[in-house]
Amino acid sequence: MAYELFIALRYLRARRQQTAVSVITAIAVAGIAVGVAALIVAQAMIHGFRTDVQEKILAGTDHLNLLKTDNSGIENYKELTEKIRRVPGVTEASATIYAPVLLVANGGQEQAVLKGTDTASGATSDLSSITIEGSNQLADSAPSLSADSQEEDEEPPPEGIILGQQLAKALGVKLDDHVTTVSAVTRLTPAGMQPRPRYTKFVVSGIFSSGWYQYDSKWAYVSLAAAQRLTGNGDSAGVIRMKVNNVDHVKEISSQVLNLAGTGFMTTDWQELNRPLFAALQLQHRVIIIFFALLIIIAALNIITTFTMMVIEKQRDIAILRAQGTTPKSIRLIFLLQGLLIGVAGAGLGLILGISASAIANHYQLISIPAEIYSISHITLRLQVWDCFWISILALAISLLATIYPANSAAKLIPAEVLRHD
Repeated sequence: MAYELFIALRYLRARRQQTAVSVITAIAVAGIAVGVAALIVAQAMIHGFRTDVQEKILAGTDHLNLLKTDNSGIENYKELTEKIRRVPGVTEASATIYAPVLLVANGGQEQAVLKGTDTASGATSDLSSITIEGSNQLADSAPSLSADSQEEDEEPPPEGIILGQQLAKALGVKLDDHVTTVSAVTRLTPAGMQPRPRYTKFVVSGIFSSGWYQYDSKWAYVSLAAAQRLTGNGDSAGVIRMKVNNVDHVKEISSQVLNLAGTGFMTTDWQELNRPLFAALQLQHRVIIIFFALLIIIAALNIITTFTMMVIEKQRDIAILRAQGTTPKSIRLIFLLQGLLIGVAGAGLGLILGISASAIANHYQLISIPAEIYSISHITLRLQVWDCFWISILALAISLLATIYPANSAAKLIPAEVLRHD
């Protein structure tokens, strides 16, 4: 063992008359440990919350959407959908219609977004994984009619609708109950274009739960043909929705789809639709990192206090070492090693505390949040090896920086002046 390390370890084991230094050293180690543990838990919580939110969003929304720039219907959606399915990276493509409606049942009413899904293309895979009651199939029970051939008072026979779990609770309905949708369709009258309510009855064939409160409380699925009759836009689709094999490469796939579709089209992806949410999460991430990093810095102030007191109490020992030939560089190294040892002890203890706290929080689901506000009921802490690594390095770096001033002070002591007073 190098004698600098031997002396550093010996100085950290304070004698009886140096109990104050020992206590302050323990407080410094505890402070760094608490700061490291808090930062690890905060990082795990942020990553867990972001991952949970992203998974819920991707479970209820599409990765990429193709629509007309003027928001008109896509009449050649069948042909275009087949071409898009052959684009590299696209795993699923289907025509869809989104229609805001008012759902009425049992004397109550709720606003909802009706999603017409093209069942003929097998685009109910997202429903199969989240349907908790009934069937996820959306069989059309009536032929699709064009807008010109529909009679104003004609109403298609009831067919299946799949409601979100929270939406079904709000309406007080269960499987096989009937709900009525009310949608506003504009009609040309002598007074101009006037909205005219259209009433359509559905039977609840299934209930889904994505875990994302925003969708479970506002979304409902019907067949594409039913949505076409509801909106009165004939045999057309509003959007061609897509799933991709890598959500991080959605921008590149979007460019290929646009080149295939030609002019008059635009795309929107899941990142654009949820940009405000993820921007807020990123800002929250930075604030939390800064806040808990300050805890480690505050703990480092204790190290400065500890070593300053130690330098004062060890002046005679330092002078004797210098008189025996120890260089200022070695004196400085002794105190730097002490700071490193305190940092290692604090970082190691903090890692154990942070990992243990995260495991306990996940096991007992201790971090619960209001689902009505955050759309998830609890946060799963997700530890990452890289986070544990850089947090430990940060704690060590701050500990070393805190020892620079006391170490330099010790290295500048003049042995003759110190020993003269003894």
